[in-house]
Amino acid sequence: MGQVQYFCGLDLGTHTMKASIVCAKDDENLDVMGVYETRATGFKEASISDISELADCIARTVQGVMQKTGIKIHAVQLGISGSFLATRRSSAVIPLIDTGTKVISKFDLRRVEAQAKLLGVNLDEEIIHDFPQWYKVDDINTSTNPMGLIGRKIESSLLLLTANSLRVRNLTKAVHQAGFEVNSVAFSGYAASDVAAAKEDKMLGCALVDIGANITSVIFFKNGIVGDVQFIPWGGNYVTQSIAERLSLTIDLAEDIKKTHAVANRANPNEVTGEILVKRDKGYIPIRRESVCEAVNWEIENFLTHLETVIKGSHLFHHLNKGIVMVGGDALLTGAIERIEERINTPVRMGAATAGLNNSAMYAASIGLGRMHYLKKKEESIGIKTPLTFKDRIVNSVKELCQEYF
Repeated sequence: MGQVQYFCGLDLGTHTMKASIVCAKDDENLDVMGVYETRATGFKEASISDISELADCIARTVQGVMQKTGIKIHAVQLGISGSFLATRRSSAVIPLIDTGTKVISKFDLRRVEAQAKLLGVNLDEEIIHDFPQWYKVDDINTSTNPMGLIGRKIESSLLLLTANSLRVRNLTKAVHQAGFEVNSVAFSGYAASDVAAAKEDKMLGCALVDIGANITSVIFFKNGIVGDVQFIPWGGNYVTQSIAERLSLTIDLAEDIKKTHAVANRANPNEVTGEILVKRDKGYIPIRRESVCEAVNWEIENFLTHLETVIKGSHLFHHLNKGIVMVGGDALLTGAIERIEERINTPVRMGAATAGLNNSAMYAASIGLGRMHYLKKKEESIGIKTPLTFKDRIVNSVKELCQEYF
């Protein structure tokens, strides 16, 4: 890892695709070399409608960021949204030894976690992430790190994020068809939290809200671990569609109006007076700004109802000492943060800014995916560059044997 290396994160959204190239100096310092966004094609309702069209879109997105930065990459860290994922909790209990007690080792933790994964996943699914919640030794001692404790049996509880195996294979096939390798597949919202929320926030307790096009992901952190993940069937497209339907506009035109004129706060009527000129086939027609605000407010209220139910319904709600962190394109909607703060009655802020990048909340996922790519490559390179000698392997095997039976 001594030479300069670049890593690419590809946030595969169903409405837009975002790619970023990052240069990681170390685990904490990340230089964003460039970002690029394109309109997603090849998807229909979170399913692949045309794999060739999807592959072309992926190629345009990655090649766009390569041309922008002048950096060539060969592999990407692929991020998928909550539209492709399901959450599930699983637990398992294993005996540590047939008779007597023993000191719990890493090997024991791997065994009980493997058993919990096996019990928690269906045959047609694969695990994208597994988040350990707690371990229980002999039904009495609950711990987040039981290594070194003495016991007869151990129980593990995991929070699993799973995806349909065939859907994941088809997504990776599209990336390969575009001419790139896939380092691994990750949850985009979790990747965004890696750069948008500080370690202190995750330790003290916070919720990351990632507003996507069709689905919003809510990730709860406490004591530095993911304690809960919820998906809300609402996204920025709902606001666009509301504007289009209520004002009889095309989707593209409604999207432009949302970005330039929409506000999410309950604005004073005096602040929304005036008209917007909209181009039609026969010239320009005026649209009242008040009508736009009414269309937006209808959907924002719908979103706030869903979000309040999810946030206050979580067992971690009273542990959100650092409040809510917002990411995603529609988190930038004027007044959205104030409305959420008022409704949930907890501090809300935008995700941590990235140096040299405007509207970094939009690209938090792709940047976080790039950092994931770096961390995994670093871990692999350490294993390659420091191979164990035959003597080291024998010593480690003896240590594991002793830990297992004594």
